[in-house]
Amino acid sequence: MACPMASNAGEMPANHPTTAHSSEKMEEVPIPQPQPRFLVGNLFEMDPDFPSRSVQRMAKTYGEILQLQLPGRRIIVVSSQRLADEVCDQERFFKEPSRVLRELRPLTGDGLFTSAHKDGRAMKREENWWKAHRLLVPAFGPLGLRKMAEDMIDISAQMMLRWDRLGENHLIDCSDDFTRLAFDTIGLCSFGYRFNEFYSDEAHPFATQMADVLKMSGRRTNRTEFQNWLHRWEEQDRQEKVASMLELVDQIVEERKAHPKPVAKDLLNTMLYSVDRESGETLTKENVAFNMVTFLVAGHETTSGTLSFLWYNLLKNPEAFHKAQKQVDEVVGDHVLSVEMLPKLTYIDACIKETLRLNSPIPLFSVIPTDDTLLGGKYRIEKSDAITVNLAGVHNDPAAWGPDHGEFRPERFLDGKFQNLPSSSWKPFGNGLRACIGRGFAEQEMLLNTAMILQRFSPEMADPGYDLEIKSTLTIKPEGFYMRVRRRPGKSLLTGIPGGVPSKADHKQAADEKSEAAAGVGAKEKQKSVSIFFGGNSGTCEGFSQALATSLSERGIQAEISNLDSAAENLSKDTTNFIITASYEGQPPDNAKKFVSWLQTLEGSDTLKDVKYSVMGVGNSDWASTFHRIPKLIDEKMGAVGAEAVLPAGFTNVKADLIGPFEDWSDAVVKTLTAAGGSPMQDEKPTLKVSVERSSVAKQLGEEKMGTGIVLKNEQLADTSVGLEKRHMDVRLPHGMNYKSGDYLVVAPRNPEEAVHRVMRYFGYDEQTKISVTGSKKTFLPSTPTPVEAFLRDYVELGFPVTKRQLKIIAGYAKDHSADHLLKDEVGDKLSEKRYSIVDVLIENHVSLPFDVYIDMLLPLTPRQYSISSSPLAEGHEDIVSLTYDVHSAPALSGHGIFEGACSTFLSGRKPGDAVSCFVRQTNVGFRLPGDPQTPIMMFCAGTGIAPMRAFLQERAAIAEAGSRKLGPALLFFGSRDAEKDYLYRSELLEWEKLGIVTLYPAHSRMPDSGTEGHPKYVQDAIYEHREECAKLFTEENQGRIYVCGSAAKLGQSCANVCKQIYSERMGKDEEEAEAWLQRVRTSRYVSDVY
Repeated sequence: MACPMASNAGEMPANHPTTAHSSEKMEEVPIPQPQPRFLVGNLFEMDPDFPSRSVQRMAKTYGEILQLQLPGRRIIVVSSQRLADEVCDQERFFKEPSRVLRELRPLTGDGLFTSAHKDGRAMKREENWWKAHRLLVPAFGPLGLRKMAEDMIDISAQMMLRWDRLGENHLIDCSDDFTRLAFDTIGLCSFGYRFNEFYSDEAHPFATQMADVLKMSGRRTNRTEFQNWLHRWEEQDRQEKVASMLELVDQIVEERKAHPKPVAKDLLNTMLYSVDRESGETLTKENVAFNMVTFLVAGHETTSGTLSFLWYNLLKNPEAFHKAQKQVDEVVGDHVLSVEMLPKLTYIDACIKETLRLNSPIPLFSVIPTDDTLLGGKYRIEKSDAITVNLAGVHNDPAAWGPDHGEFRPERFLDGKFQNLPSSSWKPFGNGLRACIGRGFAEQEMLLNTAMILQRFSPEMADPGYDLEIKSTLTIKPEGFYMRVRRRPGKSLLTGIPGGVPSKADHKQAADEKSEAAAGVGAKEKQKSVSIFFGGNSGTCEGFSQALATSLSERGIQAEISNLDSAAENLSKDTTNFIITASYEGQPPDNAKKFVSWLQTLEGSDTLKDVKYSVMGVGNSDWASTFHRIPKLIDEKMGAVGAEAVLPAGFTNVKADLIGPFEDWSDAVVKTLTAAGGSPMQDEKPTLKVSVERSSVAKQLGEEKMGTGIVLKNEQLADTSVGLEKRHMDVRLPHGMNYKSGDYLVVAPRNPEEAVHRVMRYFGYDEQTKISVTGSKKTFLPSTPTPVEAFLRDYVELGFPVTKRQLKIIAGYAKDHSADHLLKDEVGDKLSEKRYSIVDVLIENHVSLPFDVYIDMLLPLTPRQYSISSSPLAEGHEDIVSLTYDVHSAPALSGHGIFEGACSTFLSGRKPGDAVSCFVRQTNVGFRLPGDPQTPIMMFCAGTGIAPMRAFLQERAAIAEAGSRKLGPALLFFGSRDAEKDYLYRSELLEWEKLGIVTLYPAHSRMPDSGTEGHPKYVQDAIYEHREECAKLFTEENQGRIYVCGSAAKLGQSCANVCKQIYSERMGKDEEEAEAWLQRVRTSRYVSDVY
């Protein structure tokens, strides 16, 4: 019998072409396999702690099918919709509980999850599976689920109230809280038992025991029998925990038998008292207990994982978040959610389905063939084989999901698209008879809970820069993913809570209280506080926010600093809101995406009427077409929906004077606020004080995710006679980190030793001196005694150009007006142009500046990021990244010694075995290889901009070596100065060209024949020379992609210009039309990673 909970989604339409079956006449081909080792085969290819990740990595290399030889068994892995559809044919293949499930039998016995429904290789048919299946499938039907909704809402309400009680600064561990939710929900709905997980900080003993048993069972699966014997102490612990869990289940059963509940809506009554029609029997007491545990094991892990992934996806994709929240507002409003509302929450349902596609908590499922057969008409499968379906491959198959398969796009499940998917393209709940019978239960629970959160809260990531890290037990779920929630404006404590006070009454009470409070407050008092919101990935905007807050506090005006996402639905009408934000390739920073998306949903309204604001934009003019796009957009949109700008927007340019325009805007902010009733404007007298003791640090780079990487290799790549030193470095990643080609390695820099000691000499400090800071809003300054050398090395930027405001302060400390010339605009401009640092000016003008004044001028030292130049698919590089970097060292423009880059100089001095504080940051501009390796790619780069291109080519080389996936054309246009001196990775690239991995089109700017026919001088020249080939690959038919990496001002602009020129010439378009075309294809088919 088919599972009535399974939907027809993904089933083969009548007119859909069928896949190849064994009856077709095709030549048999061997199944690709990683090179086996003597005795152990491919055992070492598998990570015993994370086997699904190993499978997914190999699938990227070997394609839709591969084989693994493990001790005593052969596993066939399929990763395409085409082959998955075949193995989901229940006449040819069937599910037998896998080894990992069989290891769970001490806990779940012959429950539905771990028993056999037919004779297989390792297990015989068990009648208890059929009895339980026949009894329980109807209980999970629409009527049964409807009865359970009230209890689901009950548990969700407990979570809502707990989050509210803990406040908006509480860090919510998503995996933990959603595990509690799912665990409590199953306990109450399945057998009327309350584990009360939200009334204790500690998890229920049953839950912790279950987690331990799952981990230990998983480890047993991936060890040999002898290895398991060596871990017999762990097995004893496992059996003791199993016994304890079953004891509690027995107590629940005995309690129900002793005190029957005939009207209970849970599953326990069904299991205890219902009679199977075919056998005429009830379930045995032992089988009831096993199925109770099965529900808890299978249900709580998958649901909690899916909800955690769902919130990651929603918060990473704010447009989807706001669509979902808008739907909840329209359907539910301030009412208590009801079952009747659920069918109308179509967009949230699509978000859940899309999450299950991208992040299925069950990443693999297995079947075995009923007989020897051919798969795909050409791959020989023997009856003794086990077949594993890799859902990450199936759910990202471009043939089924299109070229945007890697994107979170819930719309692909709406308007009939879900029903028209190719058969077996979406299988998160398994297949056929053995598909999860609790699918409807899980979907209803997730839909209810998500809607209740959206109704009540405005969630945000605790770390807006968090990139998905995954942990593995029996299932997979996010690791280290935290969020915060803030109750939405107008929502009361009991909004959406069953039995709660009507929200309107609460609104009126709050409004009355607000009116009464405001009646006695004058304009002067209202301006005693402001809100400052920052958006940025590097720490500069946050540093500016702290500097503004410090200036305001010195005049009695208190400022609350938050990231910009927290301003969504949260802009105050009682205080002024100051926004300091950057753009990244014209896109919002990680911690501003939600705010920008929310702001755009307000179009056509006057929602922000009475909101006062001003915007400060931080940008880089090298990105000419998107320069200050986000701050300008925010300024424009806020004004359009009723907000009042108290000051014109300010803008600063990192390529010119980063700090000066900010200081001018900051001064204007202070003047405006003091004129509105604050303390009078006066000369700045910092409250910051430094305590000096005469006789740490990834801490303050704002990156708690920093771990310790180990340098394995650090070698020079090129002759320095034609340019900056270029180096190659290999780093073993911190434990548990992983990466993809196209990602960055973010590194904690250190200021050069000479720069640090120069400051120490000026102020008369030695290595024994310690400092601590009080009276400052700047969180990067040390509040506890810290060696001054470590502080100057690891905490602050020492080399930033001096600003006119800083020159004014310096001149004020000079004796007898000896430095008044510093106040002249032309002097300030010259010093900025020559990149004089503060210390350069102090030394040259013999000014004695107090140390506390000096450090109050400094910005925090921010992490630097480098494009990774390796692929995890390359042998030996699964947890090792390569970097390709310039070492910035040259005579200082100021004439004061040598300028040395803080991070590149630090890296160049690292030796094998040295530690580097670092972490992996995912690309946020879609700088990824296409999912289909046959998609043509064109790569434009120069110098160390080759880094991500080398990663791509290394990945293609690994795929080619495996021999099972075809590669499309790849063109590399690479610019250097000299073919003999700085043609980076030349021998490697030439070897790859011989193997058909890439076609090379180098351009060398300083060769004797540079610029002559056939010898392009620059990358743009080579592109134009081969314009016909490029244009052909980029057509709509071929869907080629372009990747650009290098200087934004030079390579980025010149490549964009030549592409627009080629487009104009071929299509007969003018410059404006060509620019519009380029903007349309940016981030999808023309992707830049420029600096």
